[in-house]
Amino acid sequence: MALLVRLRQAARGLTLRALLPLMVKRQALPDLLRSLDRPEAPAGDDPRRLAARLFRPLRLWPTTCLYRALGSYALLRAAGQEVRFVIGVRKAGEELQAHAWVERDGRAIVGAVGPGDRYTVAYAWPADPALRPGHLRGERGPGLAPSDDVHLTELPDGTGVLLHLQTGFYFTLNATGLRTWQLLAAGARDAAQLSASLAAGYPQADPGRVRTDVDALLDDLARETLIVVEG
Repeated sequence: MALLVRLRQAARGLTLRALLPLMVKRQALPDLLRSLDRPEAPAGDDPRRLAARLFRPLRLWPTTCLYRALGSYALLRAAGQEVRFVIGVRKAGEELQAHAWVERDGRAIVGAVGPGDRYTVAYAWPADPALRPGHLRGERGPGLAPSDDVHLTELPDGTGVLLHLQTGFYFTLNATGLRTWQLLAAGARDAAQLSASLAAGYPQADPGRVRTDVDALLDDLARETLIVVEG
């Protein structure tokens, strides 16, 4: 029986190794994780060692921390273990870095980083209610609104990162862009409201320049489907 379990784990791991790059491209992250989250009967062997072997980088078969974390999460959940998939982001100078890992009881067991490599959690599955889209939003009427597929992560330096769950892409916001997004989430519905609120917070800024910058940011957000127009 133990051998059968190990063979089943290995077969599933090999399938994931081959298919995960395609699955990541074709599925939104929550849908992908939901499909991988299939607990079965607890297995006798901890599949972490198997996952480490299957998802190690190979010259002709590259991998990433995302694939390793997703594959490990699937194998651990199939073994009946209560684990959590996590993506974190951080700034290294002007560069944005992202890392994925798997936690159990709040401790990284796959993809752990060094003590000095601090990442701010951008997304977790099962989802933390505080990280779900919409947790900052006020009453929404007609007009512009953040997409429900987008997560905001506020970084310690006062900037922000938007994670688009449908595409898996990250978008950075400077301090003013972060404030604009927060105003949108709080209920500002158009460029005029956003510009007026921002100008009130920056009395030294030229209102005309503020409006120009807001219009440019909204164009970028709309182009990347980070915001939507609600009727």
